[in-house]
Amino acid sequence: MASHRHSGPSSYKVGTMAEKFDCHYCRDPLQGKKYVQKDGHHCCLKCFDKFCANTCVECRKPIGADSKEVHYKNRYWHDTCFRCAKCLHPLANETFVSKESKILCNKCATREDSPKCKGCFKAIVAGDQNVEYKGTIWHKDCFICSGCKQVIGTGSFFPKGEDFYCVTCHEAKFAKHCVKCKKGLVKAPVWWPMKDNPGTTTASTAKNAP
Repeated sequence: MASHRHSGPSSYKVGTMAEKFDCHYCRDPLQGKKYVQKDGHHCCLKCFDKFCANTCVECRKPIGADSKEVHYKNRYWHDTCFRCAKCLHPLANETFVSKESKILCNKCATREDSPKCKGCFKAIVAGDQNVEYKGTIWHKDCFICSGCKQVIGTGSFFPKGEDFYCVTCHEAKFAKHCVKCKKGLVKAPVWWPMKDNPGTTTASTAKNAP
C-alpha cells in the first residue's frame, strides 16, 4: 500500500493588472482589475472560470482562480472536496492512498486491505483478537455457537456444515441418547481422537503489516 501526496496547483498566475491589457476572451479591459495569466494569455476571472478552470471531479463545479486546487494523475479537486471516499476526512494537506480510482485516508485504506470477519463482516484490524478455522477468520467474540449463541472463542467445538456448536449443544442436538435414562451416549471424552473430534481454532492478534 503506497501513500501519495497530491501535486501542486496547475500553472497559472493570479494578480492585479497594472498595464493596459484586455481579456483574451471577452476583450474587457483588465487594468486595475484582478486577472489570471495562463498559457501566455491574460483573462478576467469570469472568463477563466468559463474557459480555463479545471472541473472538480467531486462537485463537478469549476475550480476558480481564487480557490485552492488539488490535482492528482490528471484529476482535479477543490481542496475542500479532496476527502477520503469512506470517512470523508479532509486530505488536502495529508498523505492518502489511491485505490481503484478512490481516494482513501491511510486508516480507511488499511481497513479495506484487512481480512473481513465471517461473523460481522467488518475488518479485522491491528489489535483485534481473532480466531481462524480452515482459512476462515472471525473476531474472537464473533465465533459463536449456532445453538446457544455463546462465544466459543478458542474453545472446543463441532463443525456441522456452515454451523458450529459448542460441546454441550452438540451433545444435546446430535448425540445418541439412552432410551431409559435419556442421557447422551458418549463413547469417549471429546478430546480423544475420533471421527467427530471437536475442531480447533488458531488464535492470534492482528498486527499492522510491516
